[in-house]
Amino acid sequence: MDRWILYAVILLFFMGQTAIVSSNTVPYIFERYADLGIYKKPLYQLFAFLAGLLIVNWLSSRLDYRVLKKKKVVYTLVLLSTASLLAVLIKKFVTHKQVDRWLVGASIQPLEFAKITLIIFIAYYIVEKGSVRQWRYIFWASFIVFLNAFLVSLQPDKGGAIFLLILCGLMLYVGGIPKKVYLPIIGAFFLFIAYMLTSKSGYVAERFSAWKDPFADPEESGYQIIQSLFGFAHGGMWGVGIGKGIQKMGALPAADTDYAVSLLAEELGFVGMLVLFSLYLLLVGRLFYFTYRVKEPFGKLLLFGIALNFALSFLWNVGMAVNLLPPKGIALPFISYGTSNLLFSMISIGLAQSVIRRRLF
Repeated sequence: MDRWILYAVILLFFMGQTAIVSSNTVPYIFERYADLGIYKKPLYQLFAFLAGLLIVNWLSSRLDYRVLKKKKVVYTLVLLSTASLLAVLIKKFVTHKQVDRWLVGASIQPLEFAKITLIIFIAYYIVEKGSVRQWRYIFWASFIVFLNAFLVSLQPDKGGAIFLLILCGLMLYVGGIPKKVYLPIIGAFFLFIAYMLTSKSGYVAERFSAWKDPFADPEESGYQIIQSLFGFAHGGMWGVGIGKGIQKMGALPAADTDYAVSLLAEELGFVGMLVLFSLYLLLVGRLFYFTYRVKEPFGKLLLFGIALNFALSFLWNVGMAVNLLPPKGIALPFISYGTSNLLFSMISIGLAQSVIRRRLF
């Protein structure tokens, strides 16, 4: 087990827990100290993290990651992932909701399961076929990816679907697809993305408009972006202090989820952001380092997919918070509130540690 990866994860969790407590507990602690509701989110996140540590320990010490190379195991995971996404759509249809992304209440989000499942599937498929250089091989891999992305887009969660396409497309590219096969697939990916961004999605156009000029509509579509940027500006060099931020009091929506990094920027300042970025650089850097060191192909691709997932999540979330990317909620692992994201992030760390422990050289 690589201790530096574990240290980075623990410290990132404590930074995230700081944001969750600051947003959900601190503003109400004196008036509603007896109300258990103000402690619910921090406690849920803490219990999920402790359960995740047990999972990491079990996966790294007891599970040989090579069991995931078995065809039956891989396709069982793919079936479960697809079934869970279908179940969300059925639930959405039965309850007549316009948007539904959770399987049970707001605690189990199948998108997080789909991410790790597709990473395992693509790593297995590339190793199983030796190299995905023929159309019949790439078609099946692409079909599985497109199917999951399409089901996610129907929730609707077009940002999540695009994230899956980018993640899996980069994994397939690294897997050795030749240009004559890869370029048409890239074209299909972009066509699918264009379809999702233009089909019956007035809110998508609003988000793009807000991204280009949030001050054109500061009270509606540009509101979140402006408040997020103000959080960064208000924090200055050292921040206003833990629990002393004002944006979380209602000005900044989703202060403990999509915009948790903005809350931390306000309360911890530039120095706090430097610590956060350094911890993520340590985590992702170590994962990519071991991707290079590991010789076994399946373990190498599995590590690469896990590292890429964390790297893309970080770039997407922070880029959205500072308006470098259009606003779309992609959770920042270990920082944003969300038990599903946290548990599956810990499972990813456990699988990575299993590879590192058994196939370093």
